[in-house]
Amino acid sequence: MDRNDLAPAYKDPSAAASIEATHALISYIRALPEPRLVEPVLTPRFAISCTNELLCELGDMARKDSTLRIQTHISENQNEIDETLKLFPGETYAQVYSNRGLLGPRTILAHAVHLEKSEIYLVKAKNAGVSHCPTSNFNLRSGICPVGKLLDNGIKVAVSFRLLVRH
Repeated sequence: MDRNDLAPAYKDPSAAASIEATHALISYIRALPEPRLVEPVLTPRFAISCTNELLCELGDMARKDSTLRIQTHISENQNEIDETLKLFPGETYAQVYSNRGLLGPRTILAHAVHLEKSEIYLVKAKNAGVSHCPTSNFNLRSGICPVGKLLDNGIKVAVSFRLLVRH
């Protein structure tokens, strides 16, 4: 992440530094002894935390290495969507990822609460999947993922539940 992050400790100083650190982490993970219990995953947190340069570089990495999976957030809340559309004018949120090589069959999109119809079609066309956590969306008051609509459109959906234990 090299832009607009509210947690400065997680912000990389530049796209180049982020890519260098990503390559180093991938190399480290792949050097672990078999069987590995972890695999590297490209994770641009969400579009507004990455510059166009970084998203394009990550897309290049994904194109060059067909074993890398991609996970990111999309359309979790309206403020996030509005900010994304300001930073990437003329594109939908899903197009931001698609146009940079980050939307495909190895992509898992978290939340997807407020996808436009055209975005649903694009996610399906790219064979990407959605991961939905109703507990998270409820606690964030970000809305309800239209799981039925996504499934009706042939999109892979994983539903996870985070249990809240109160003592």
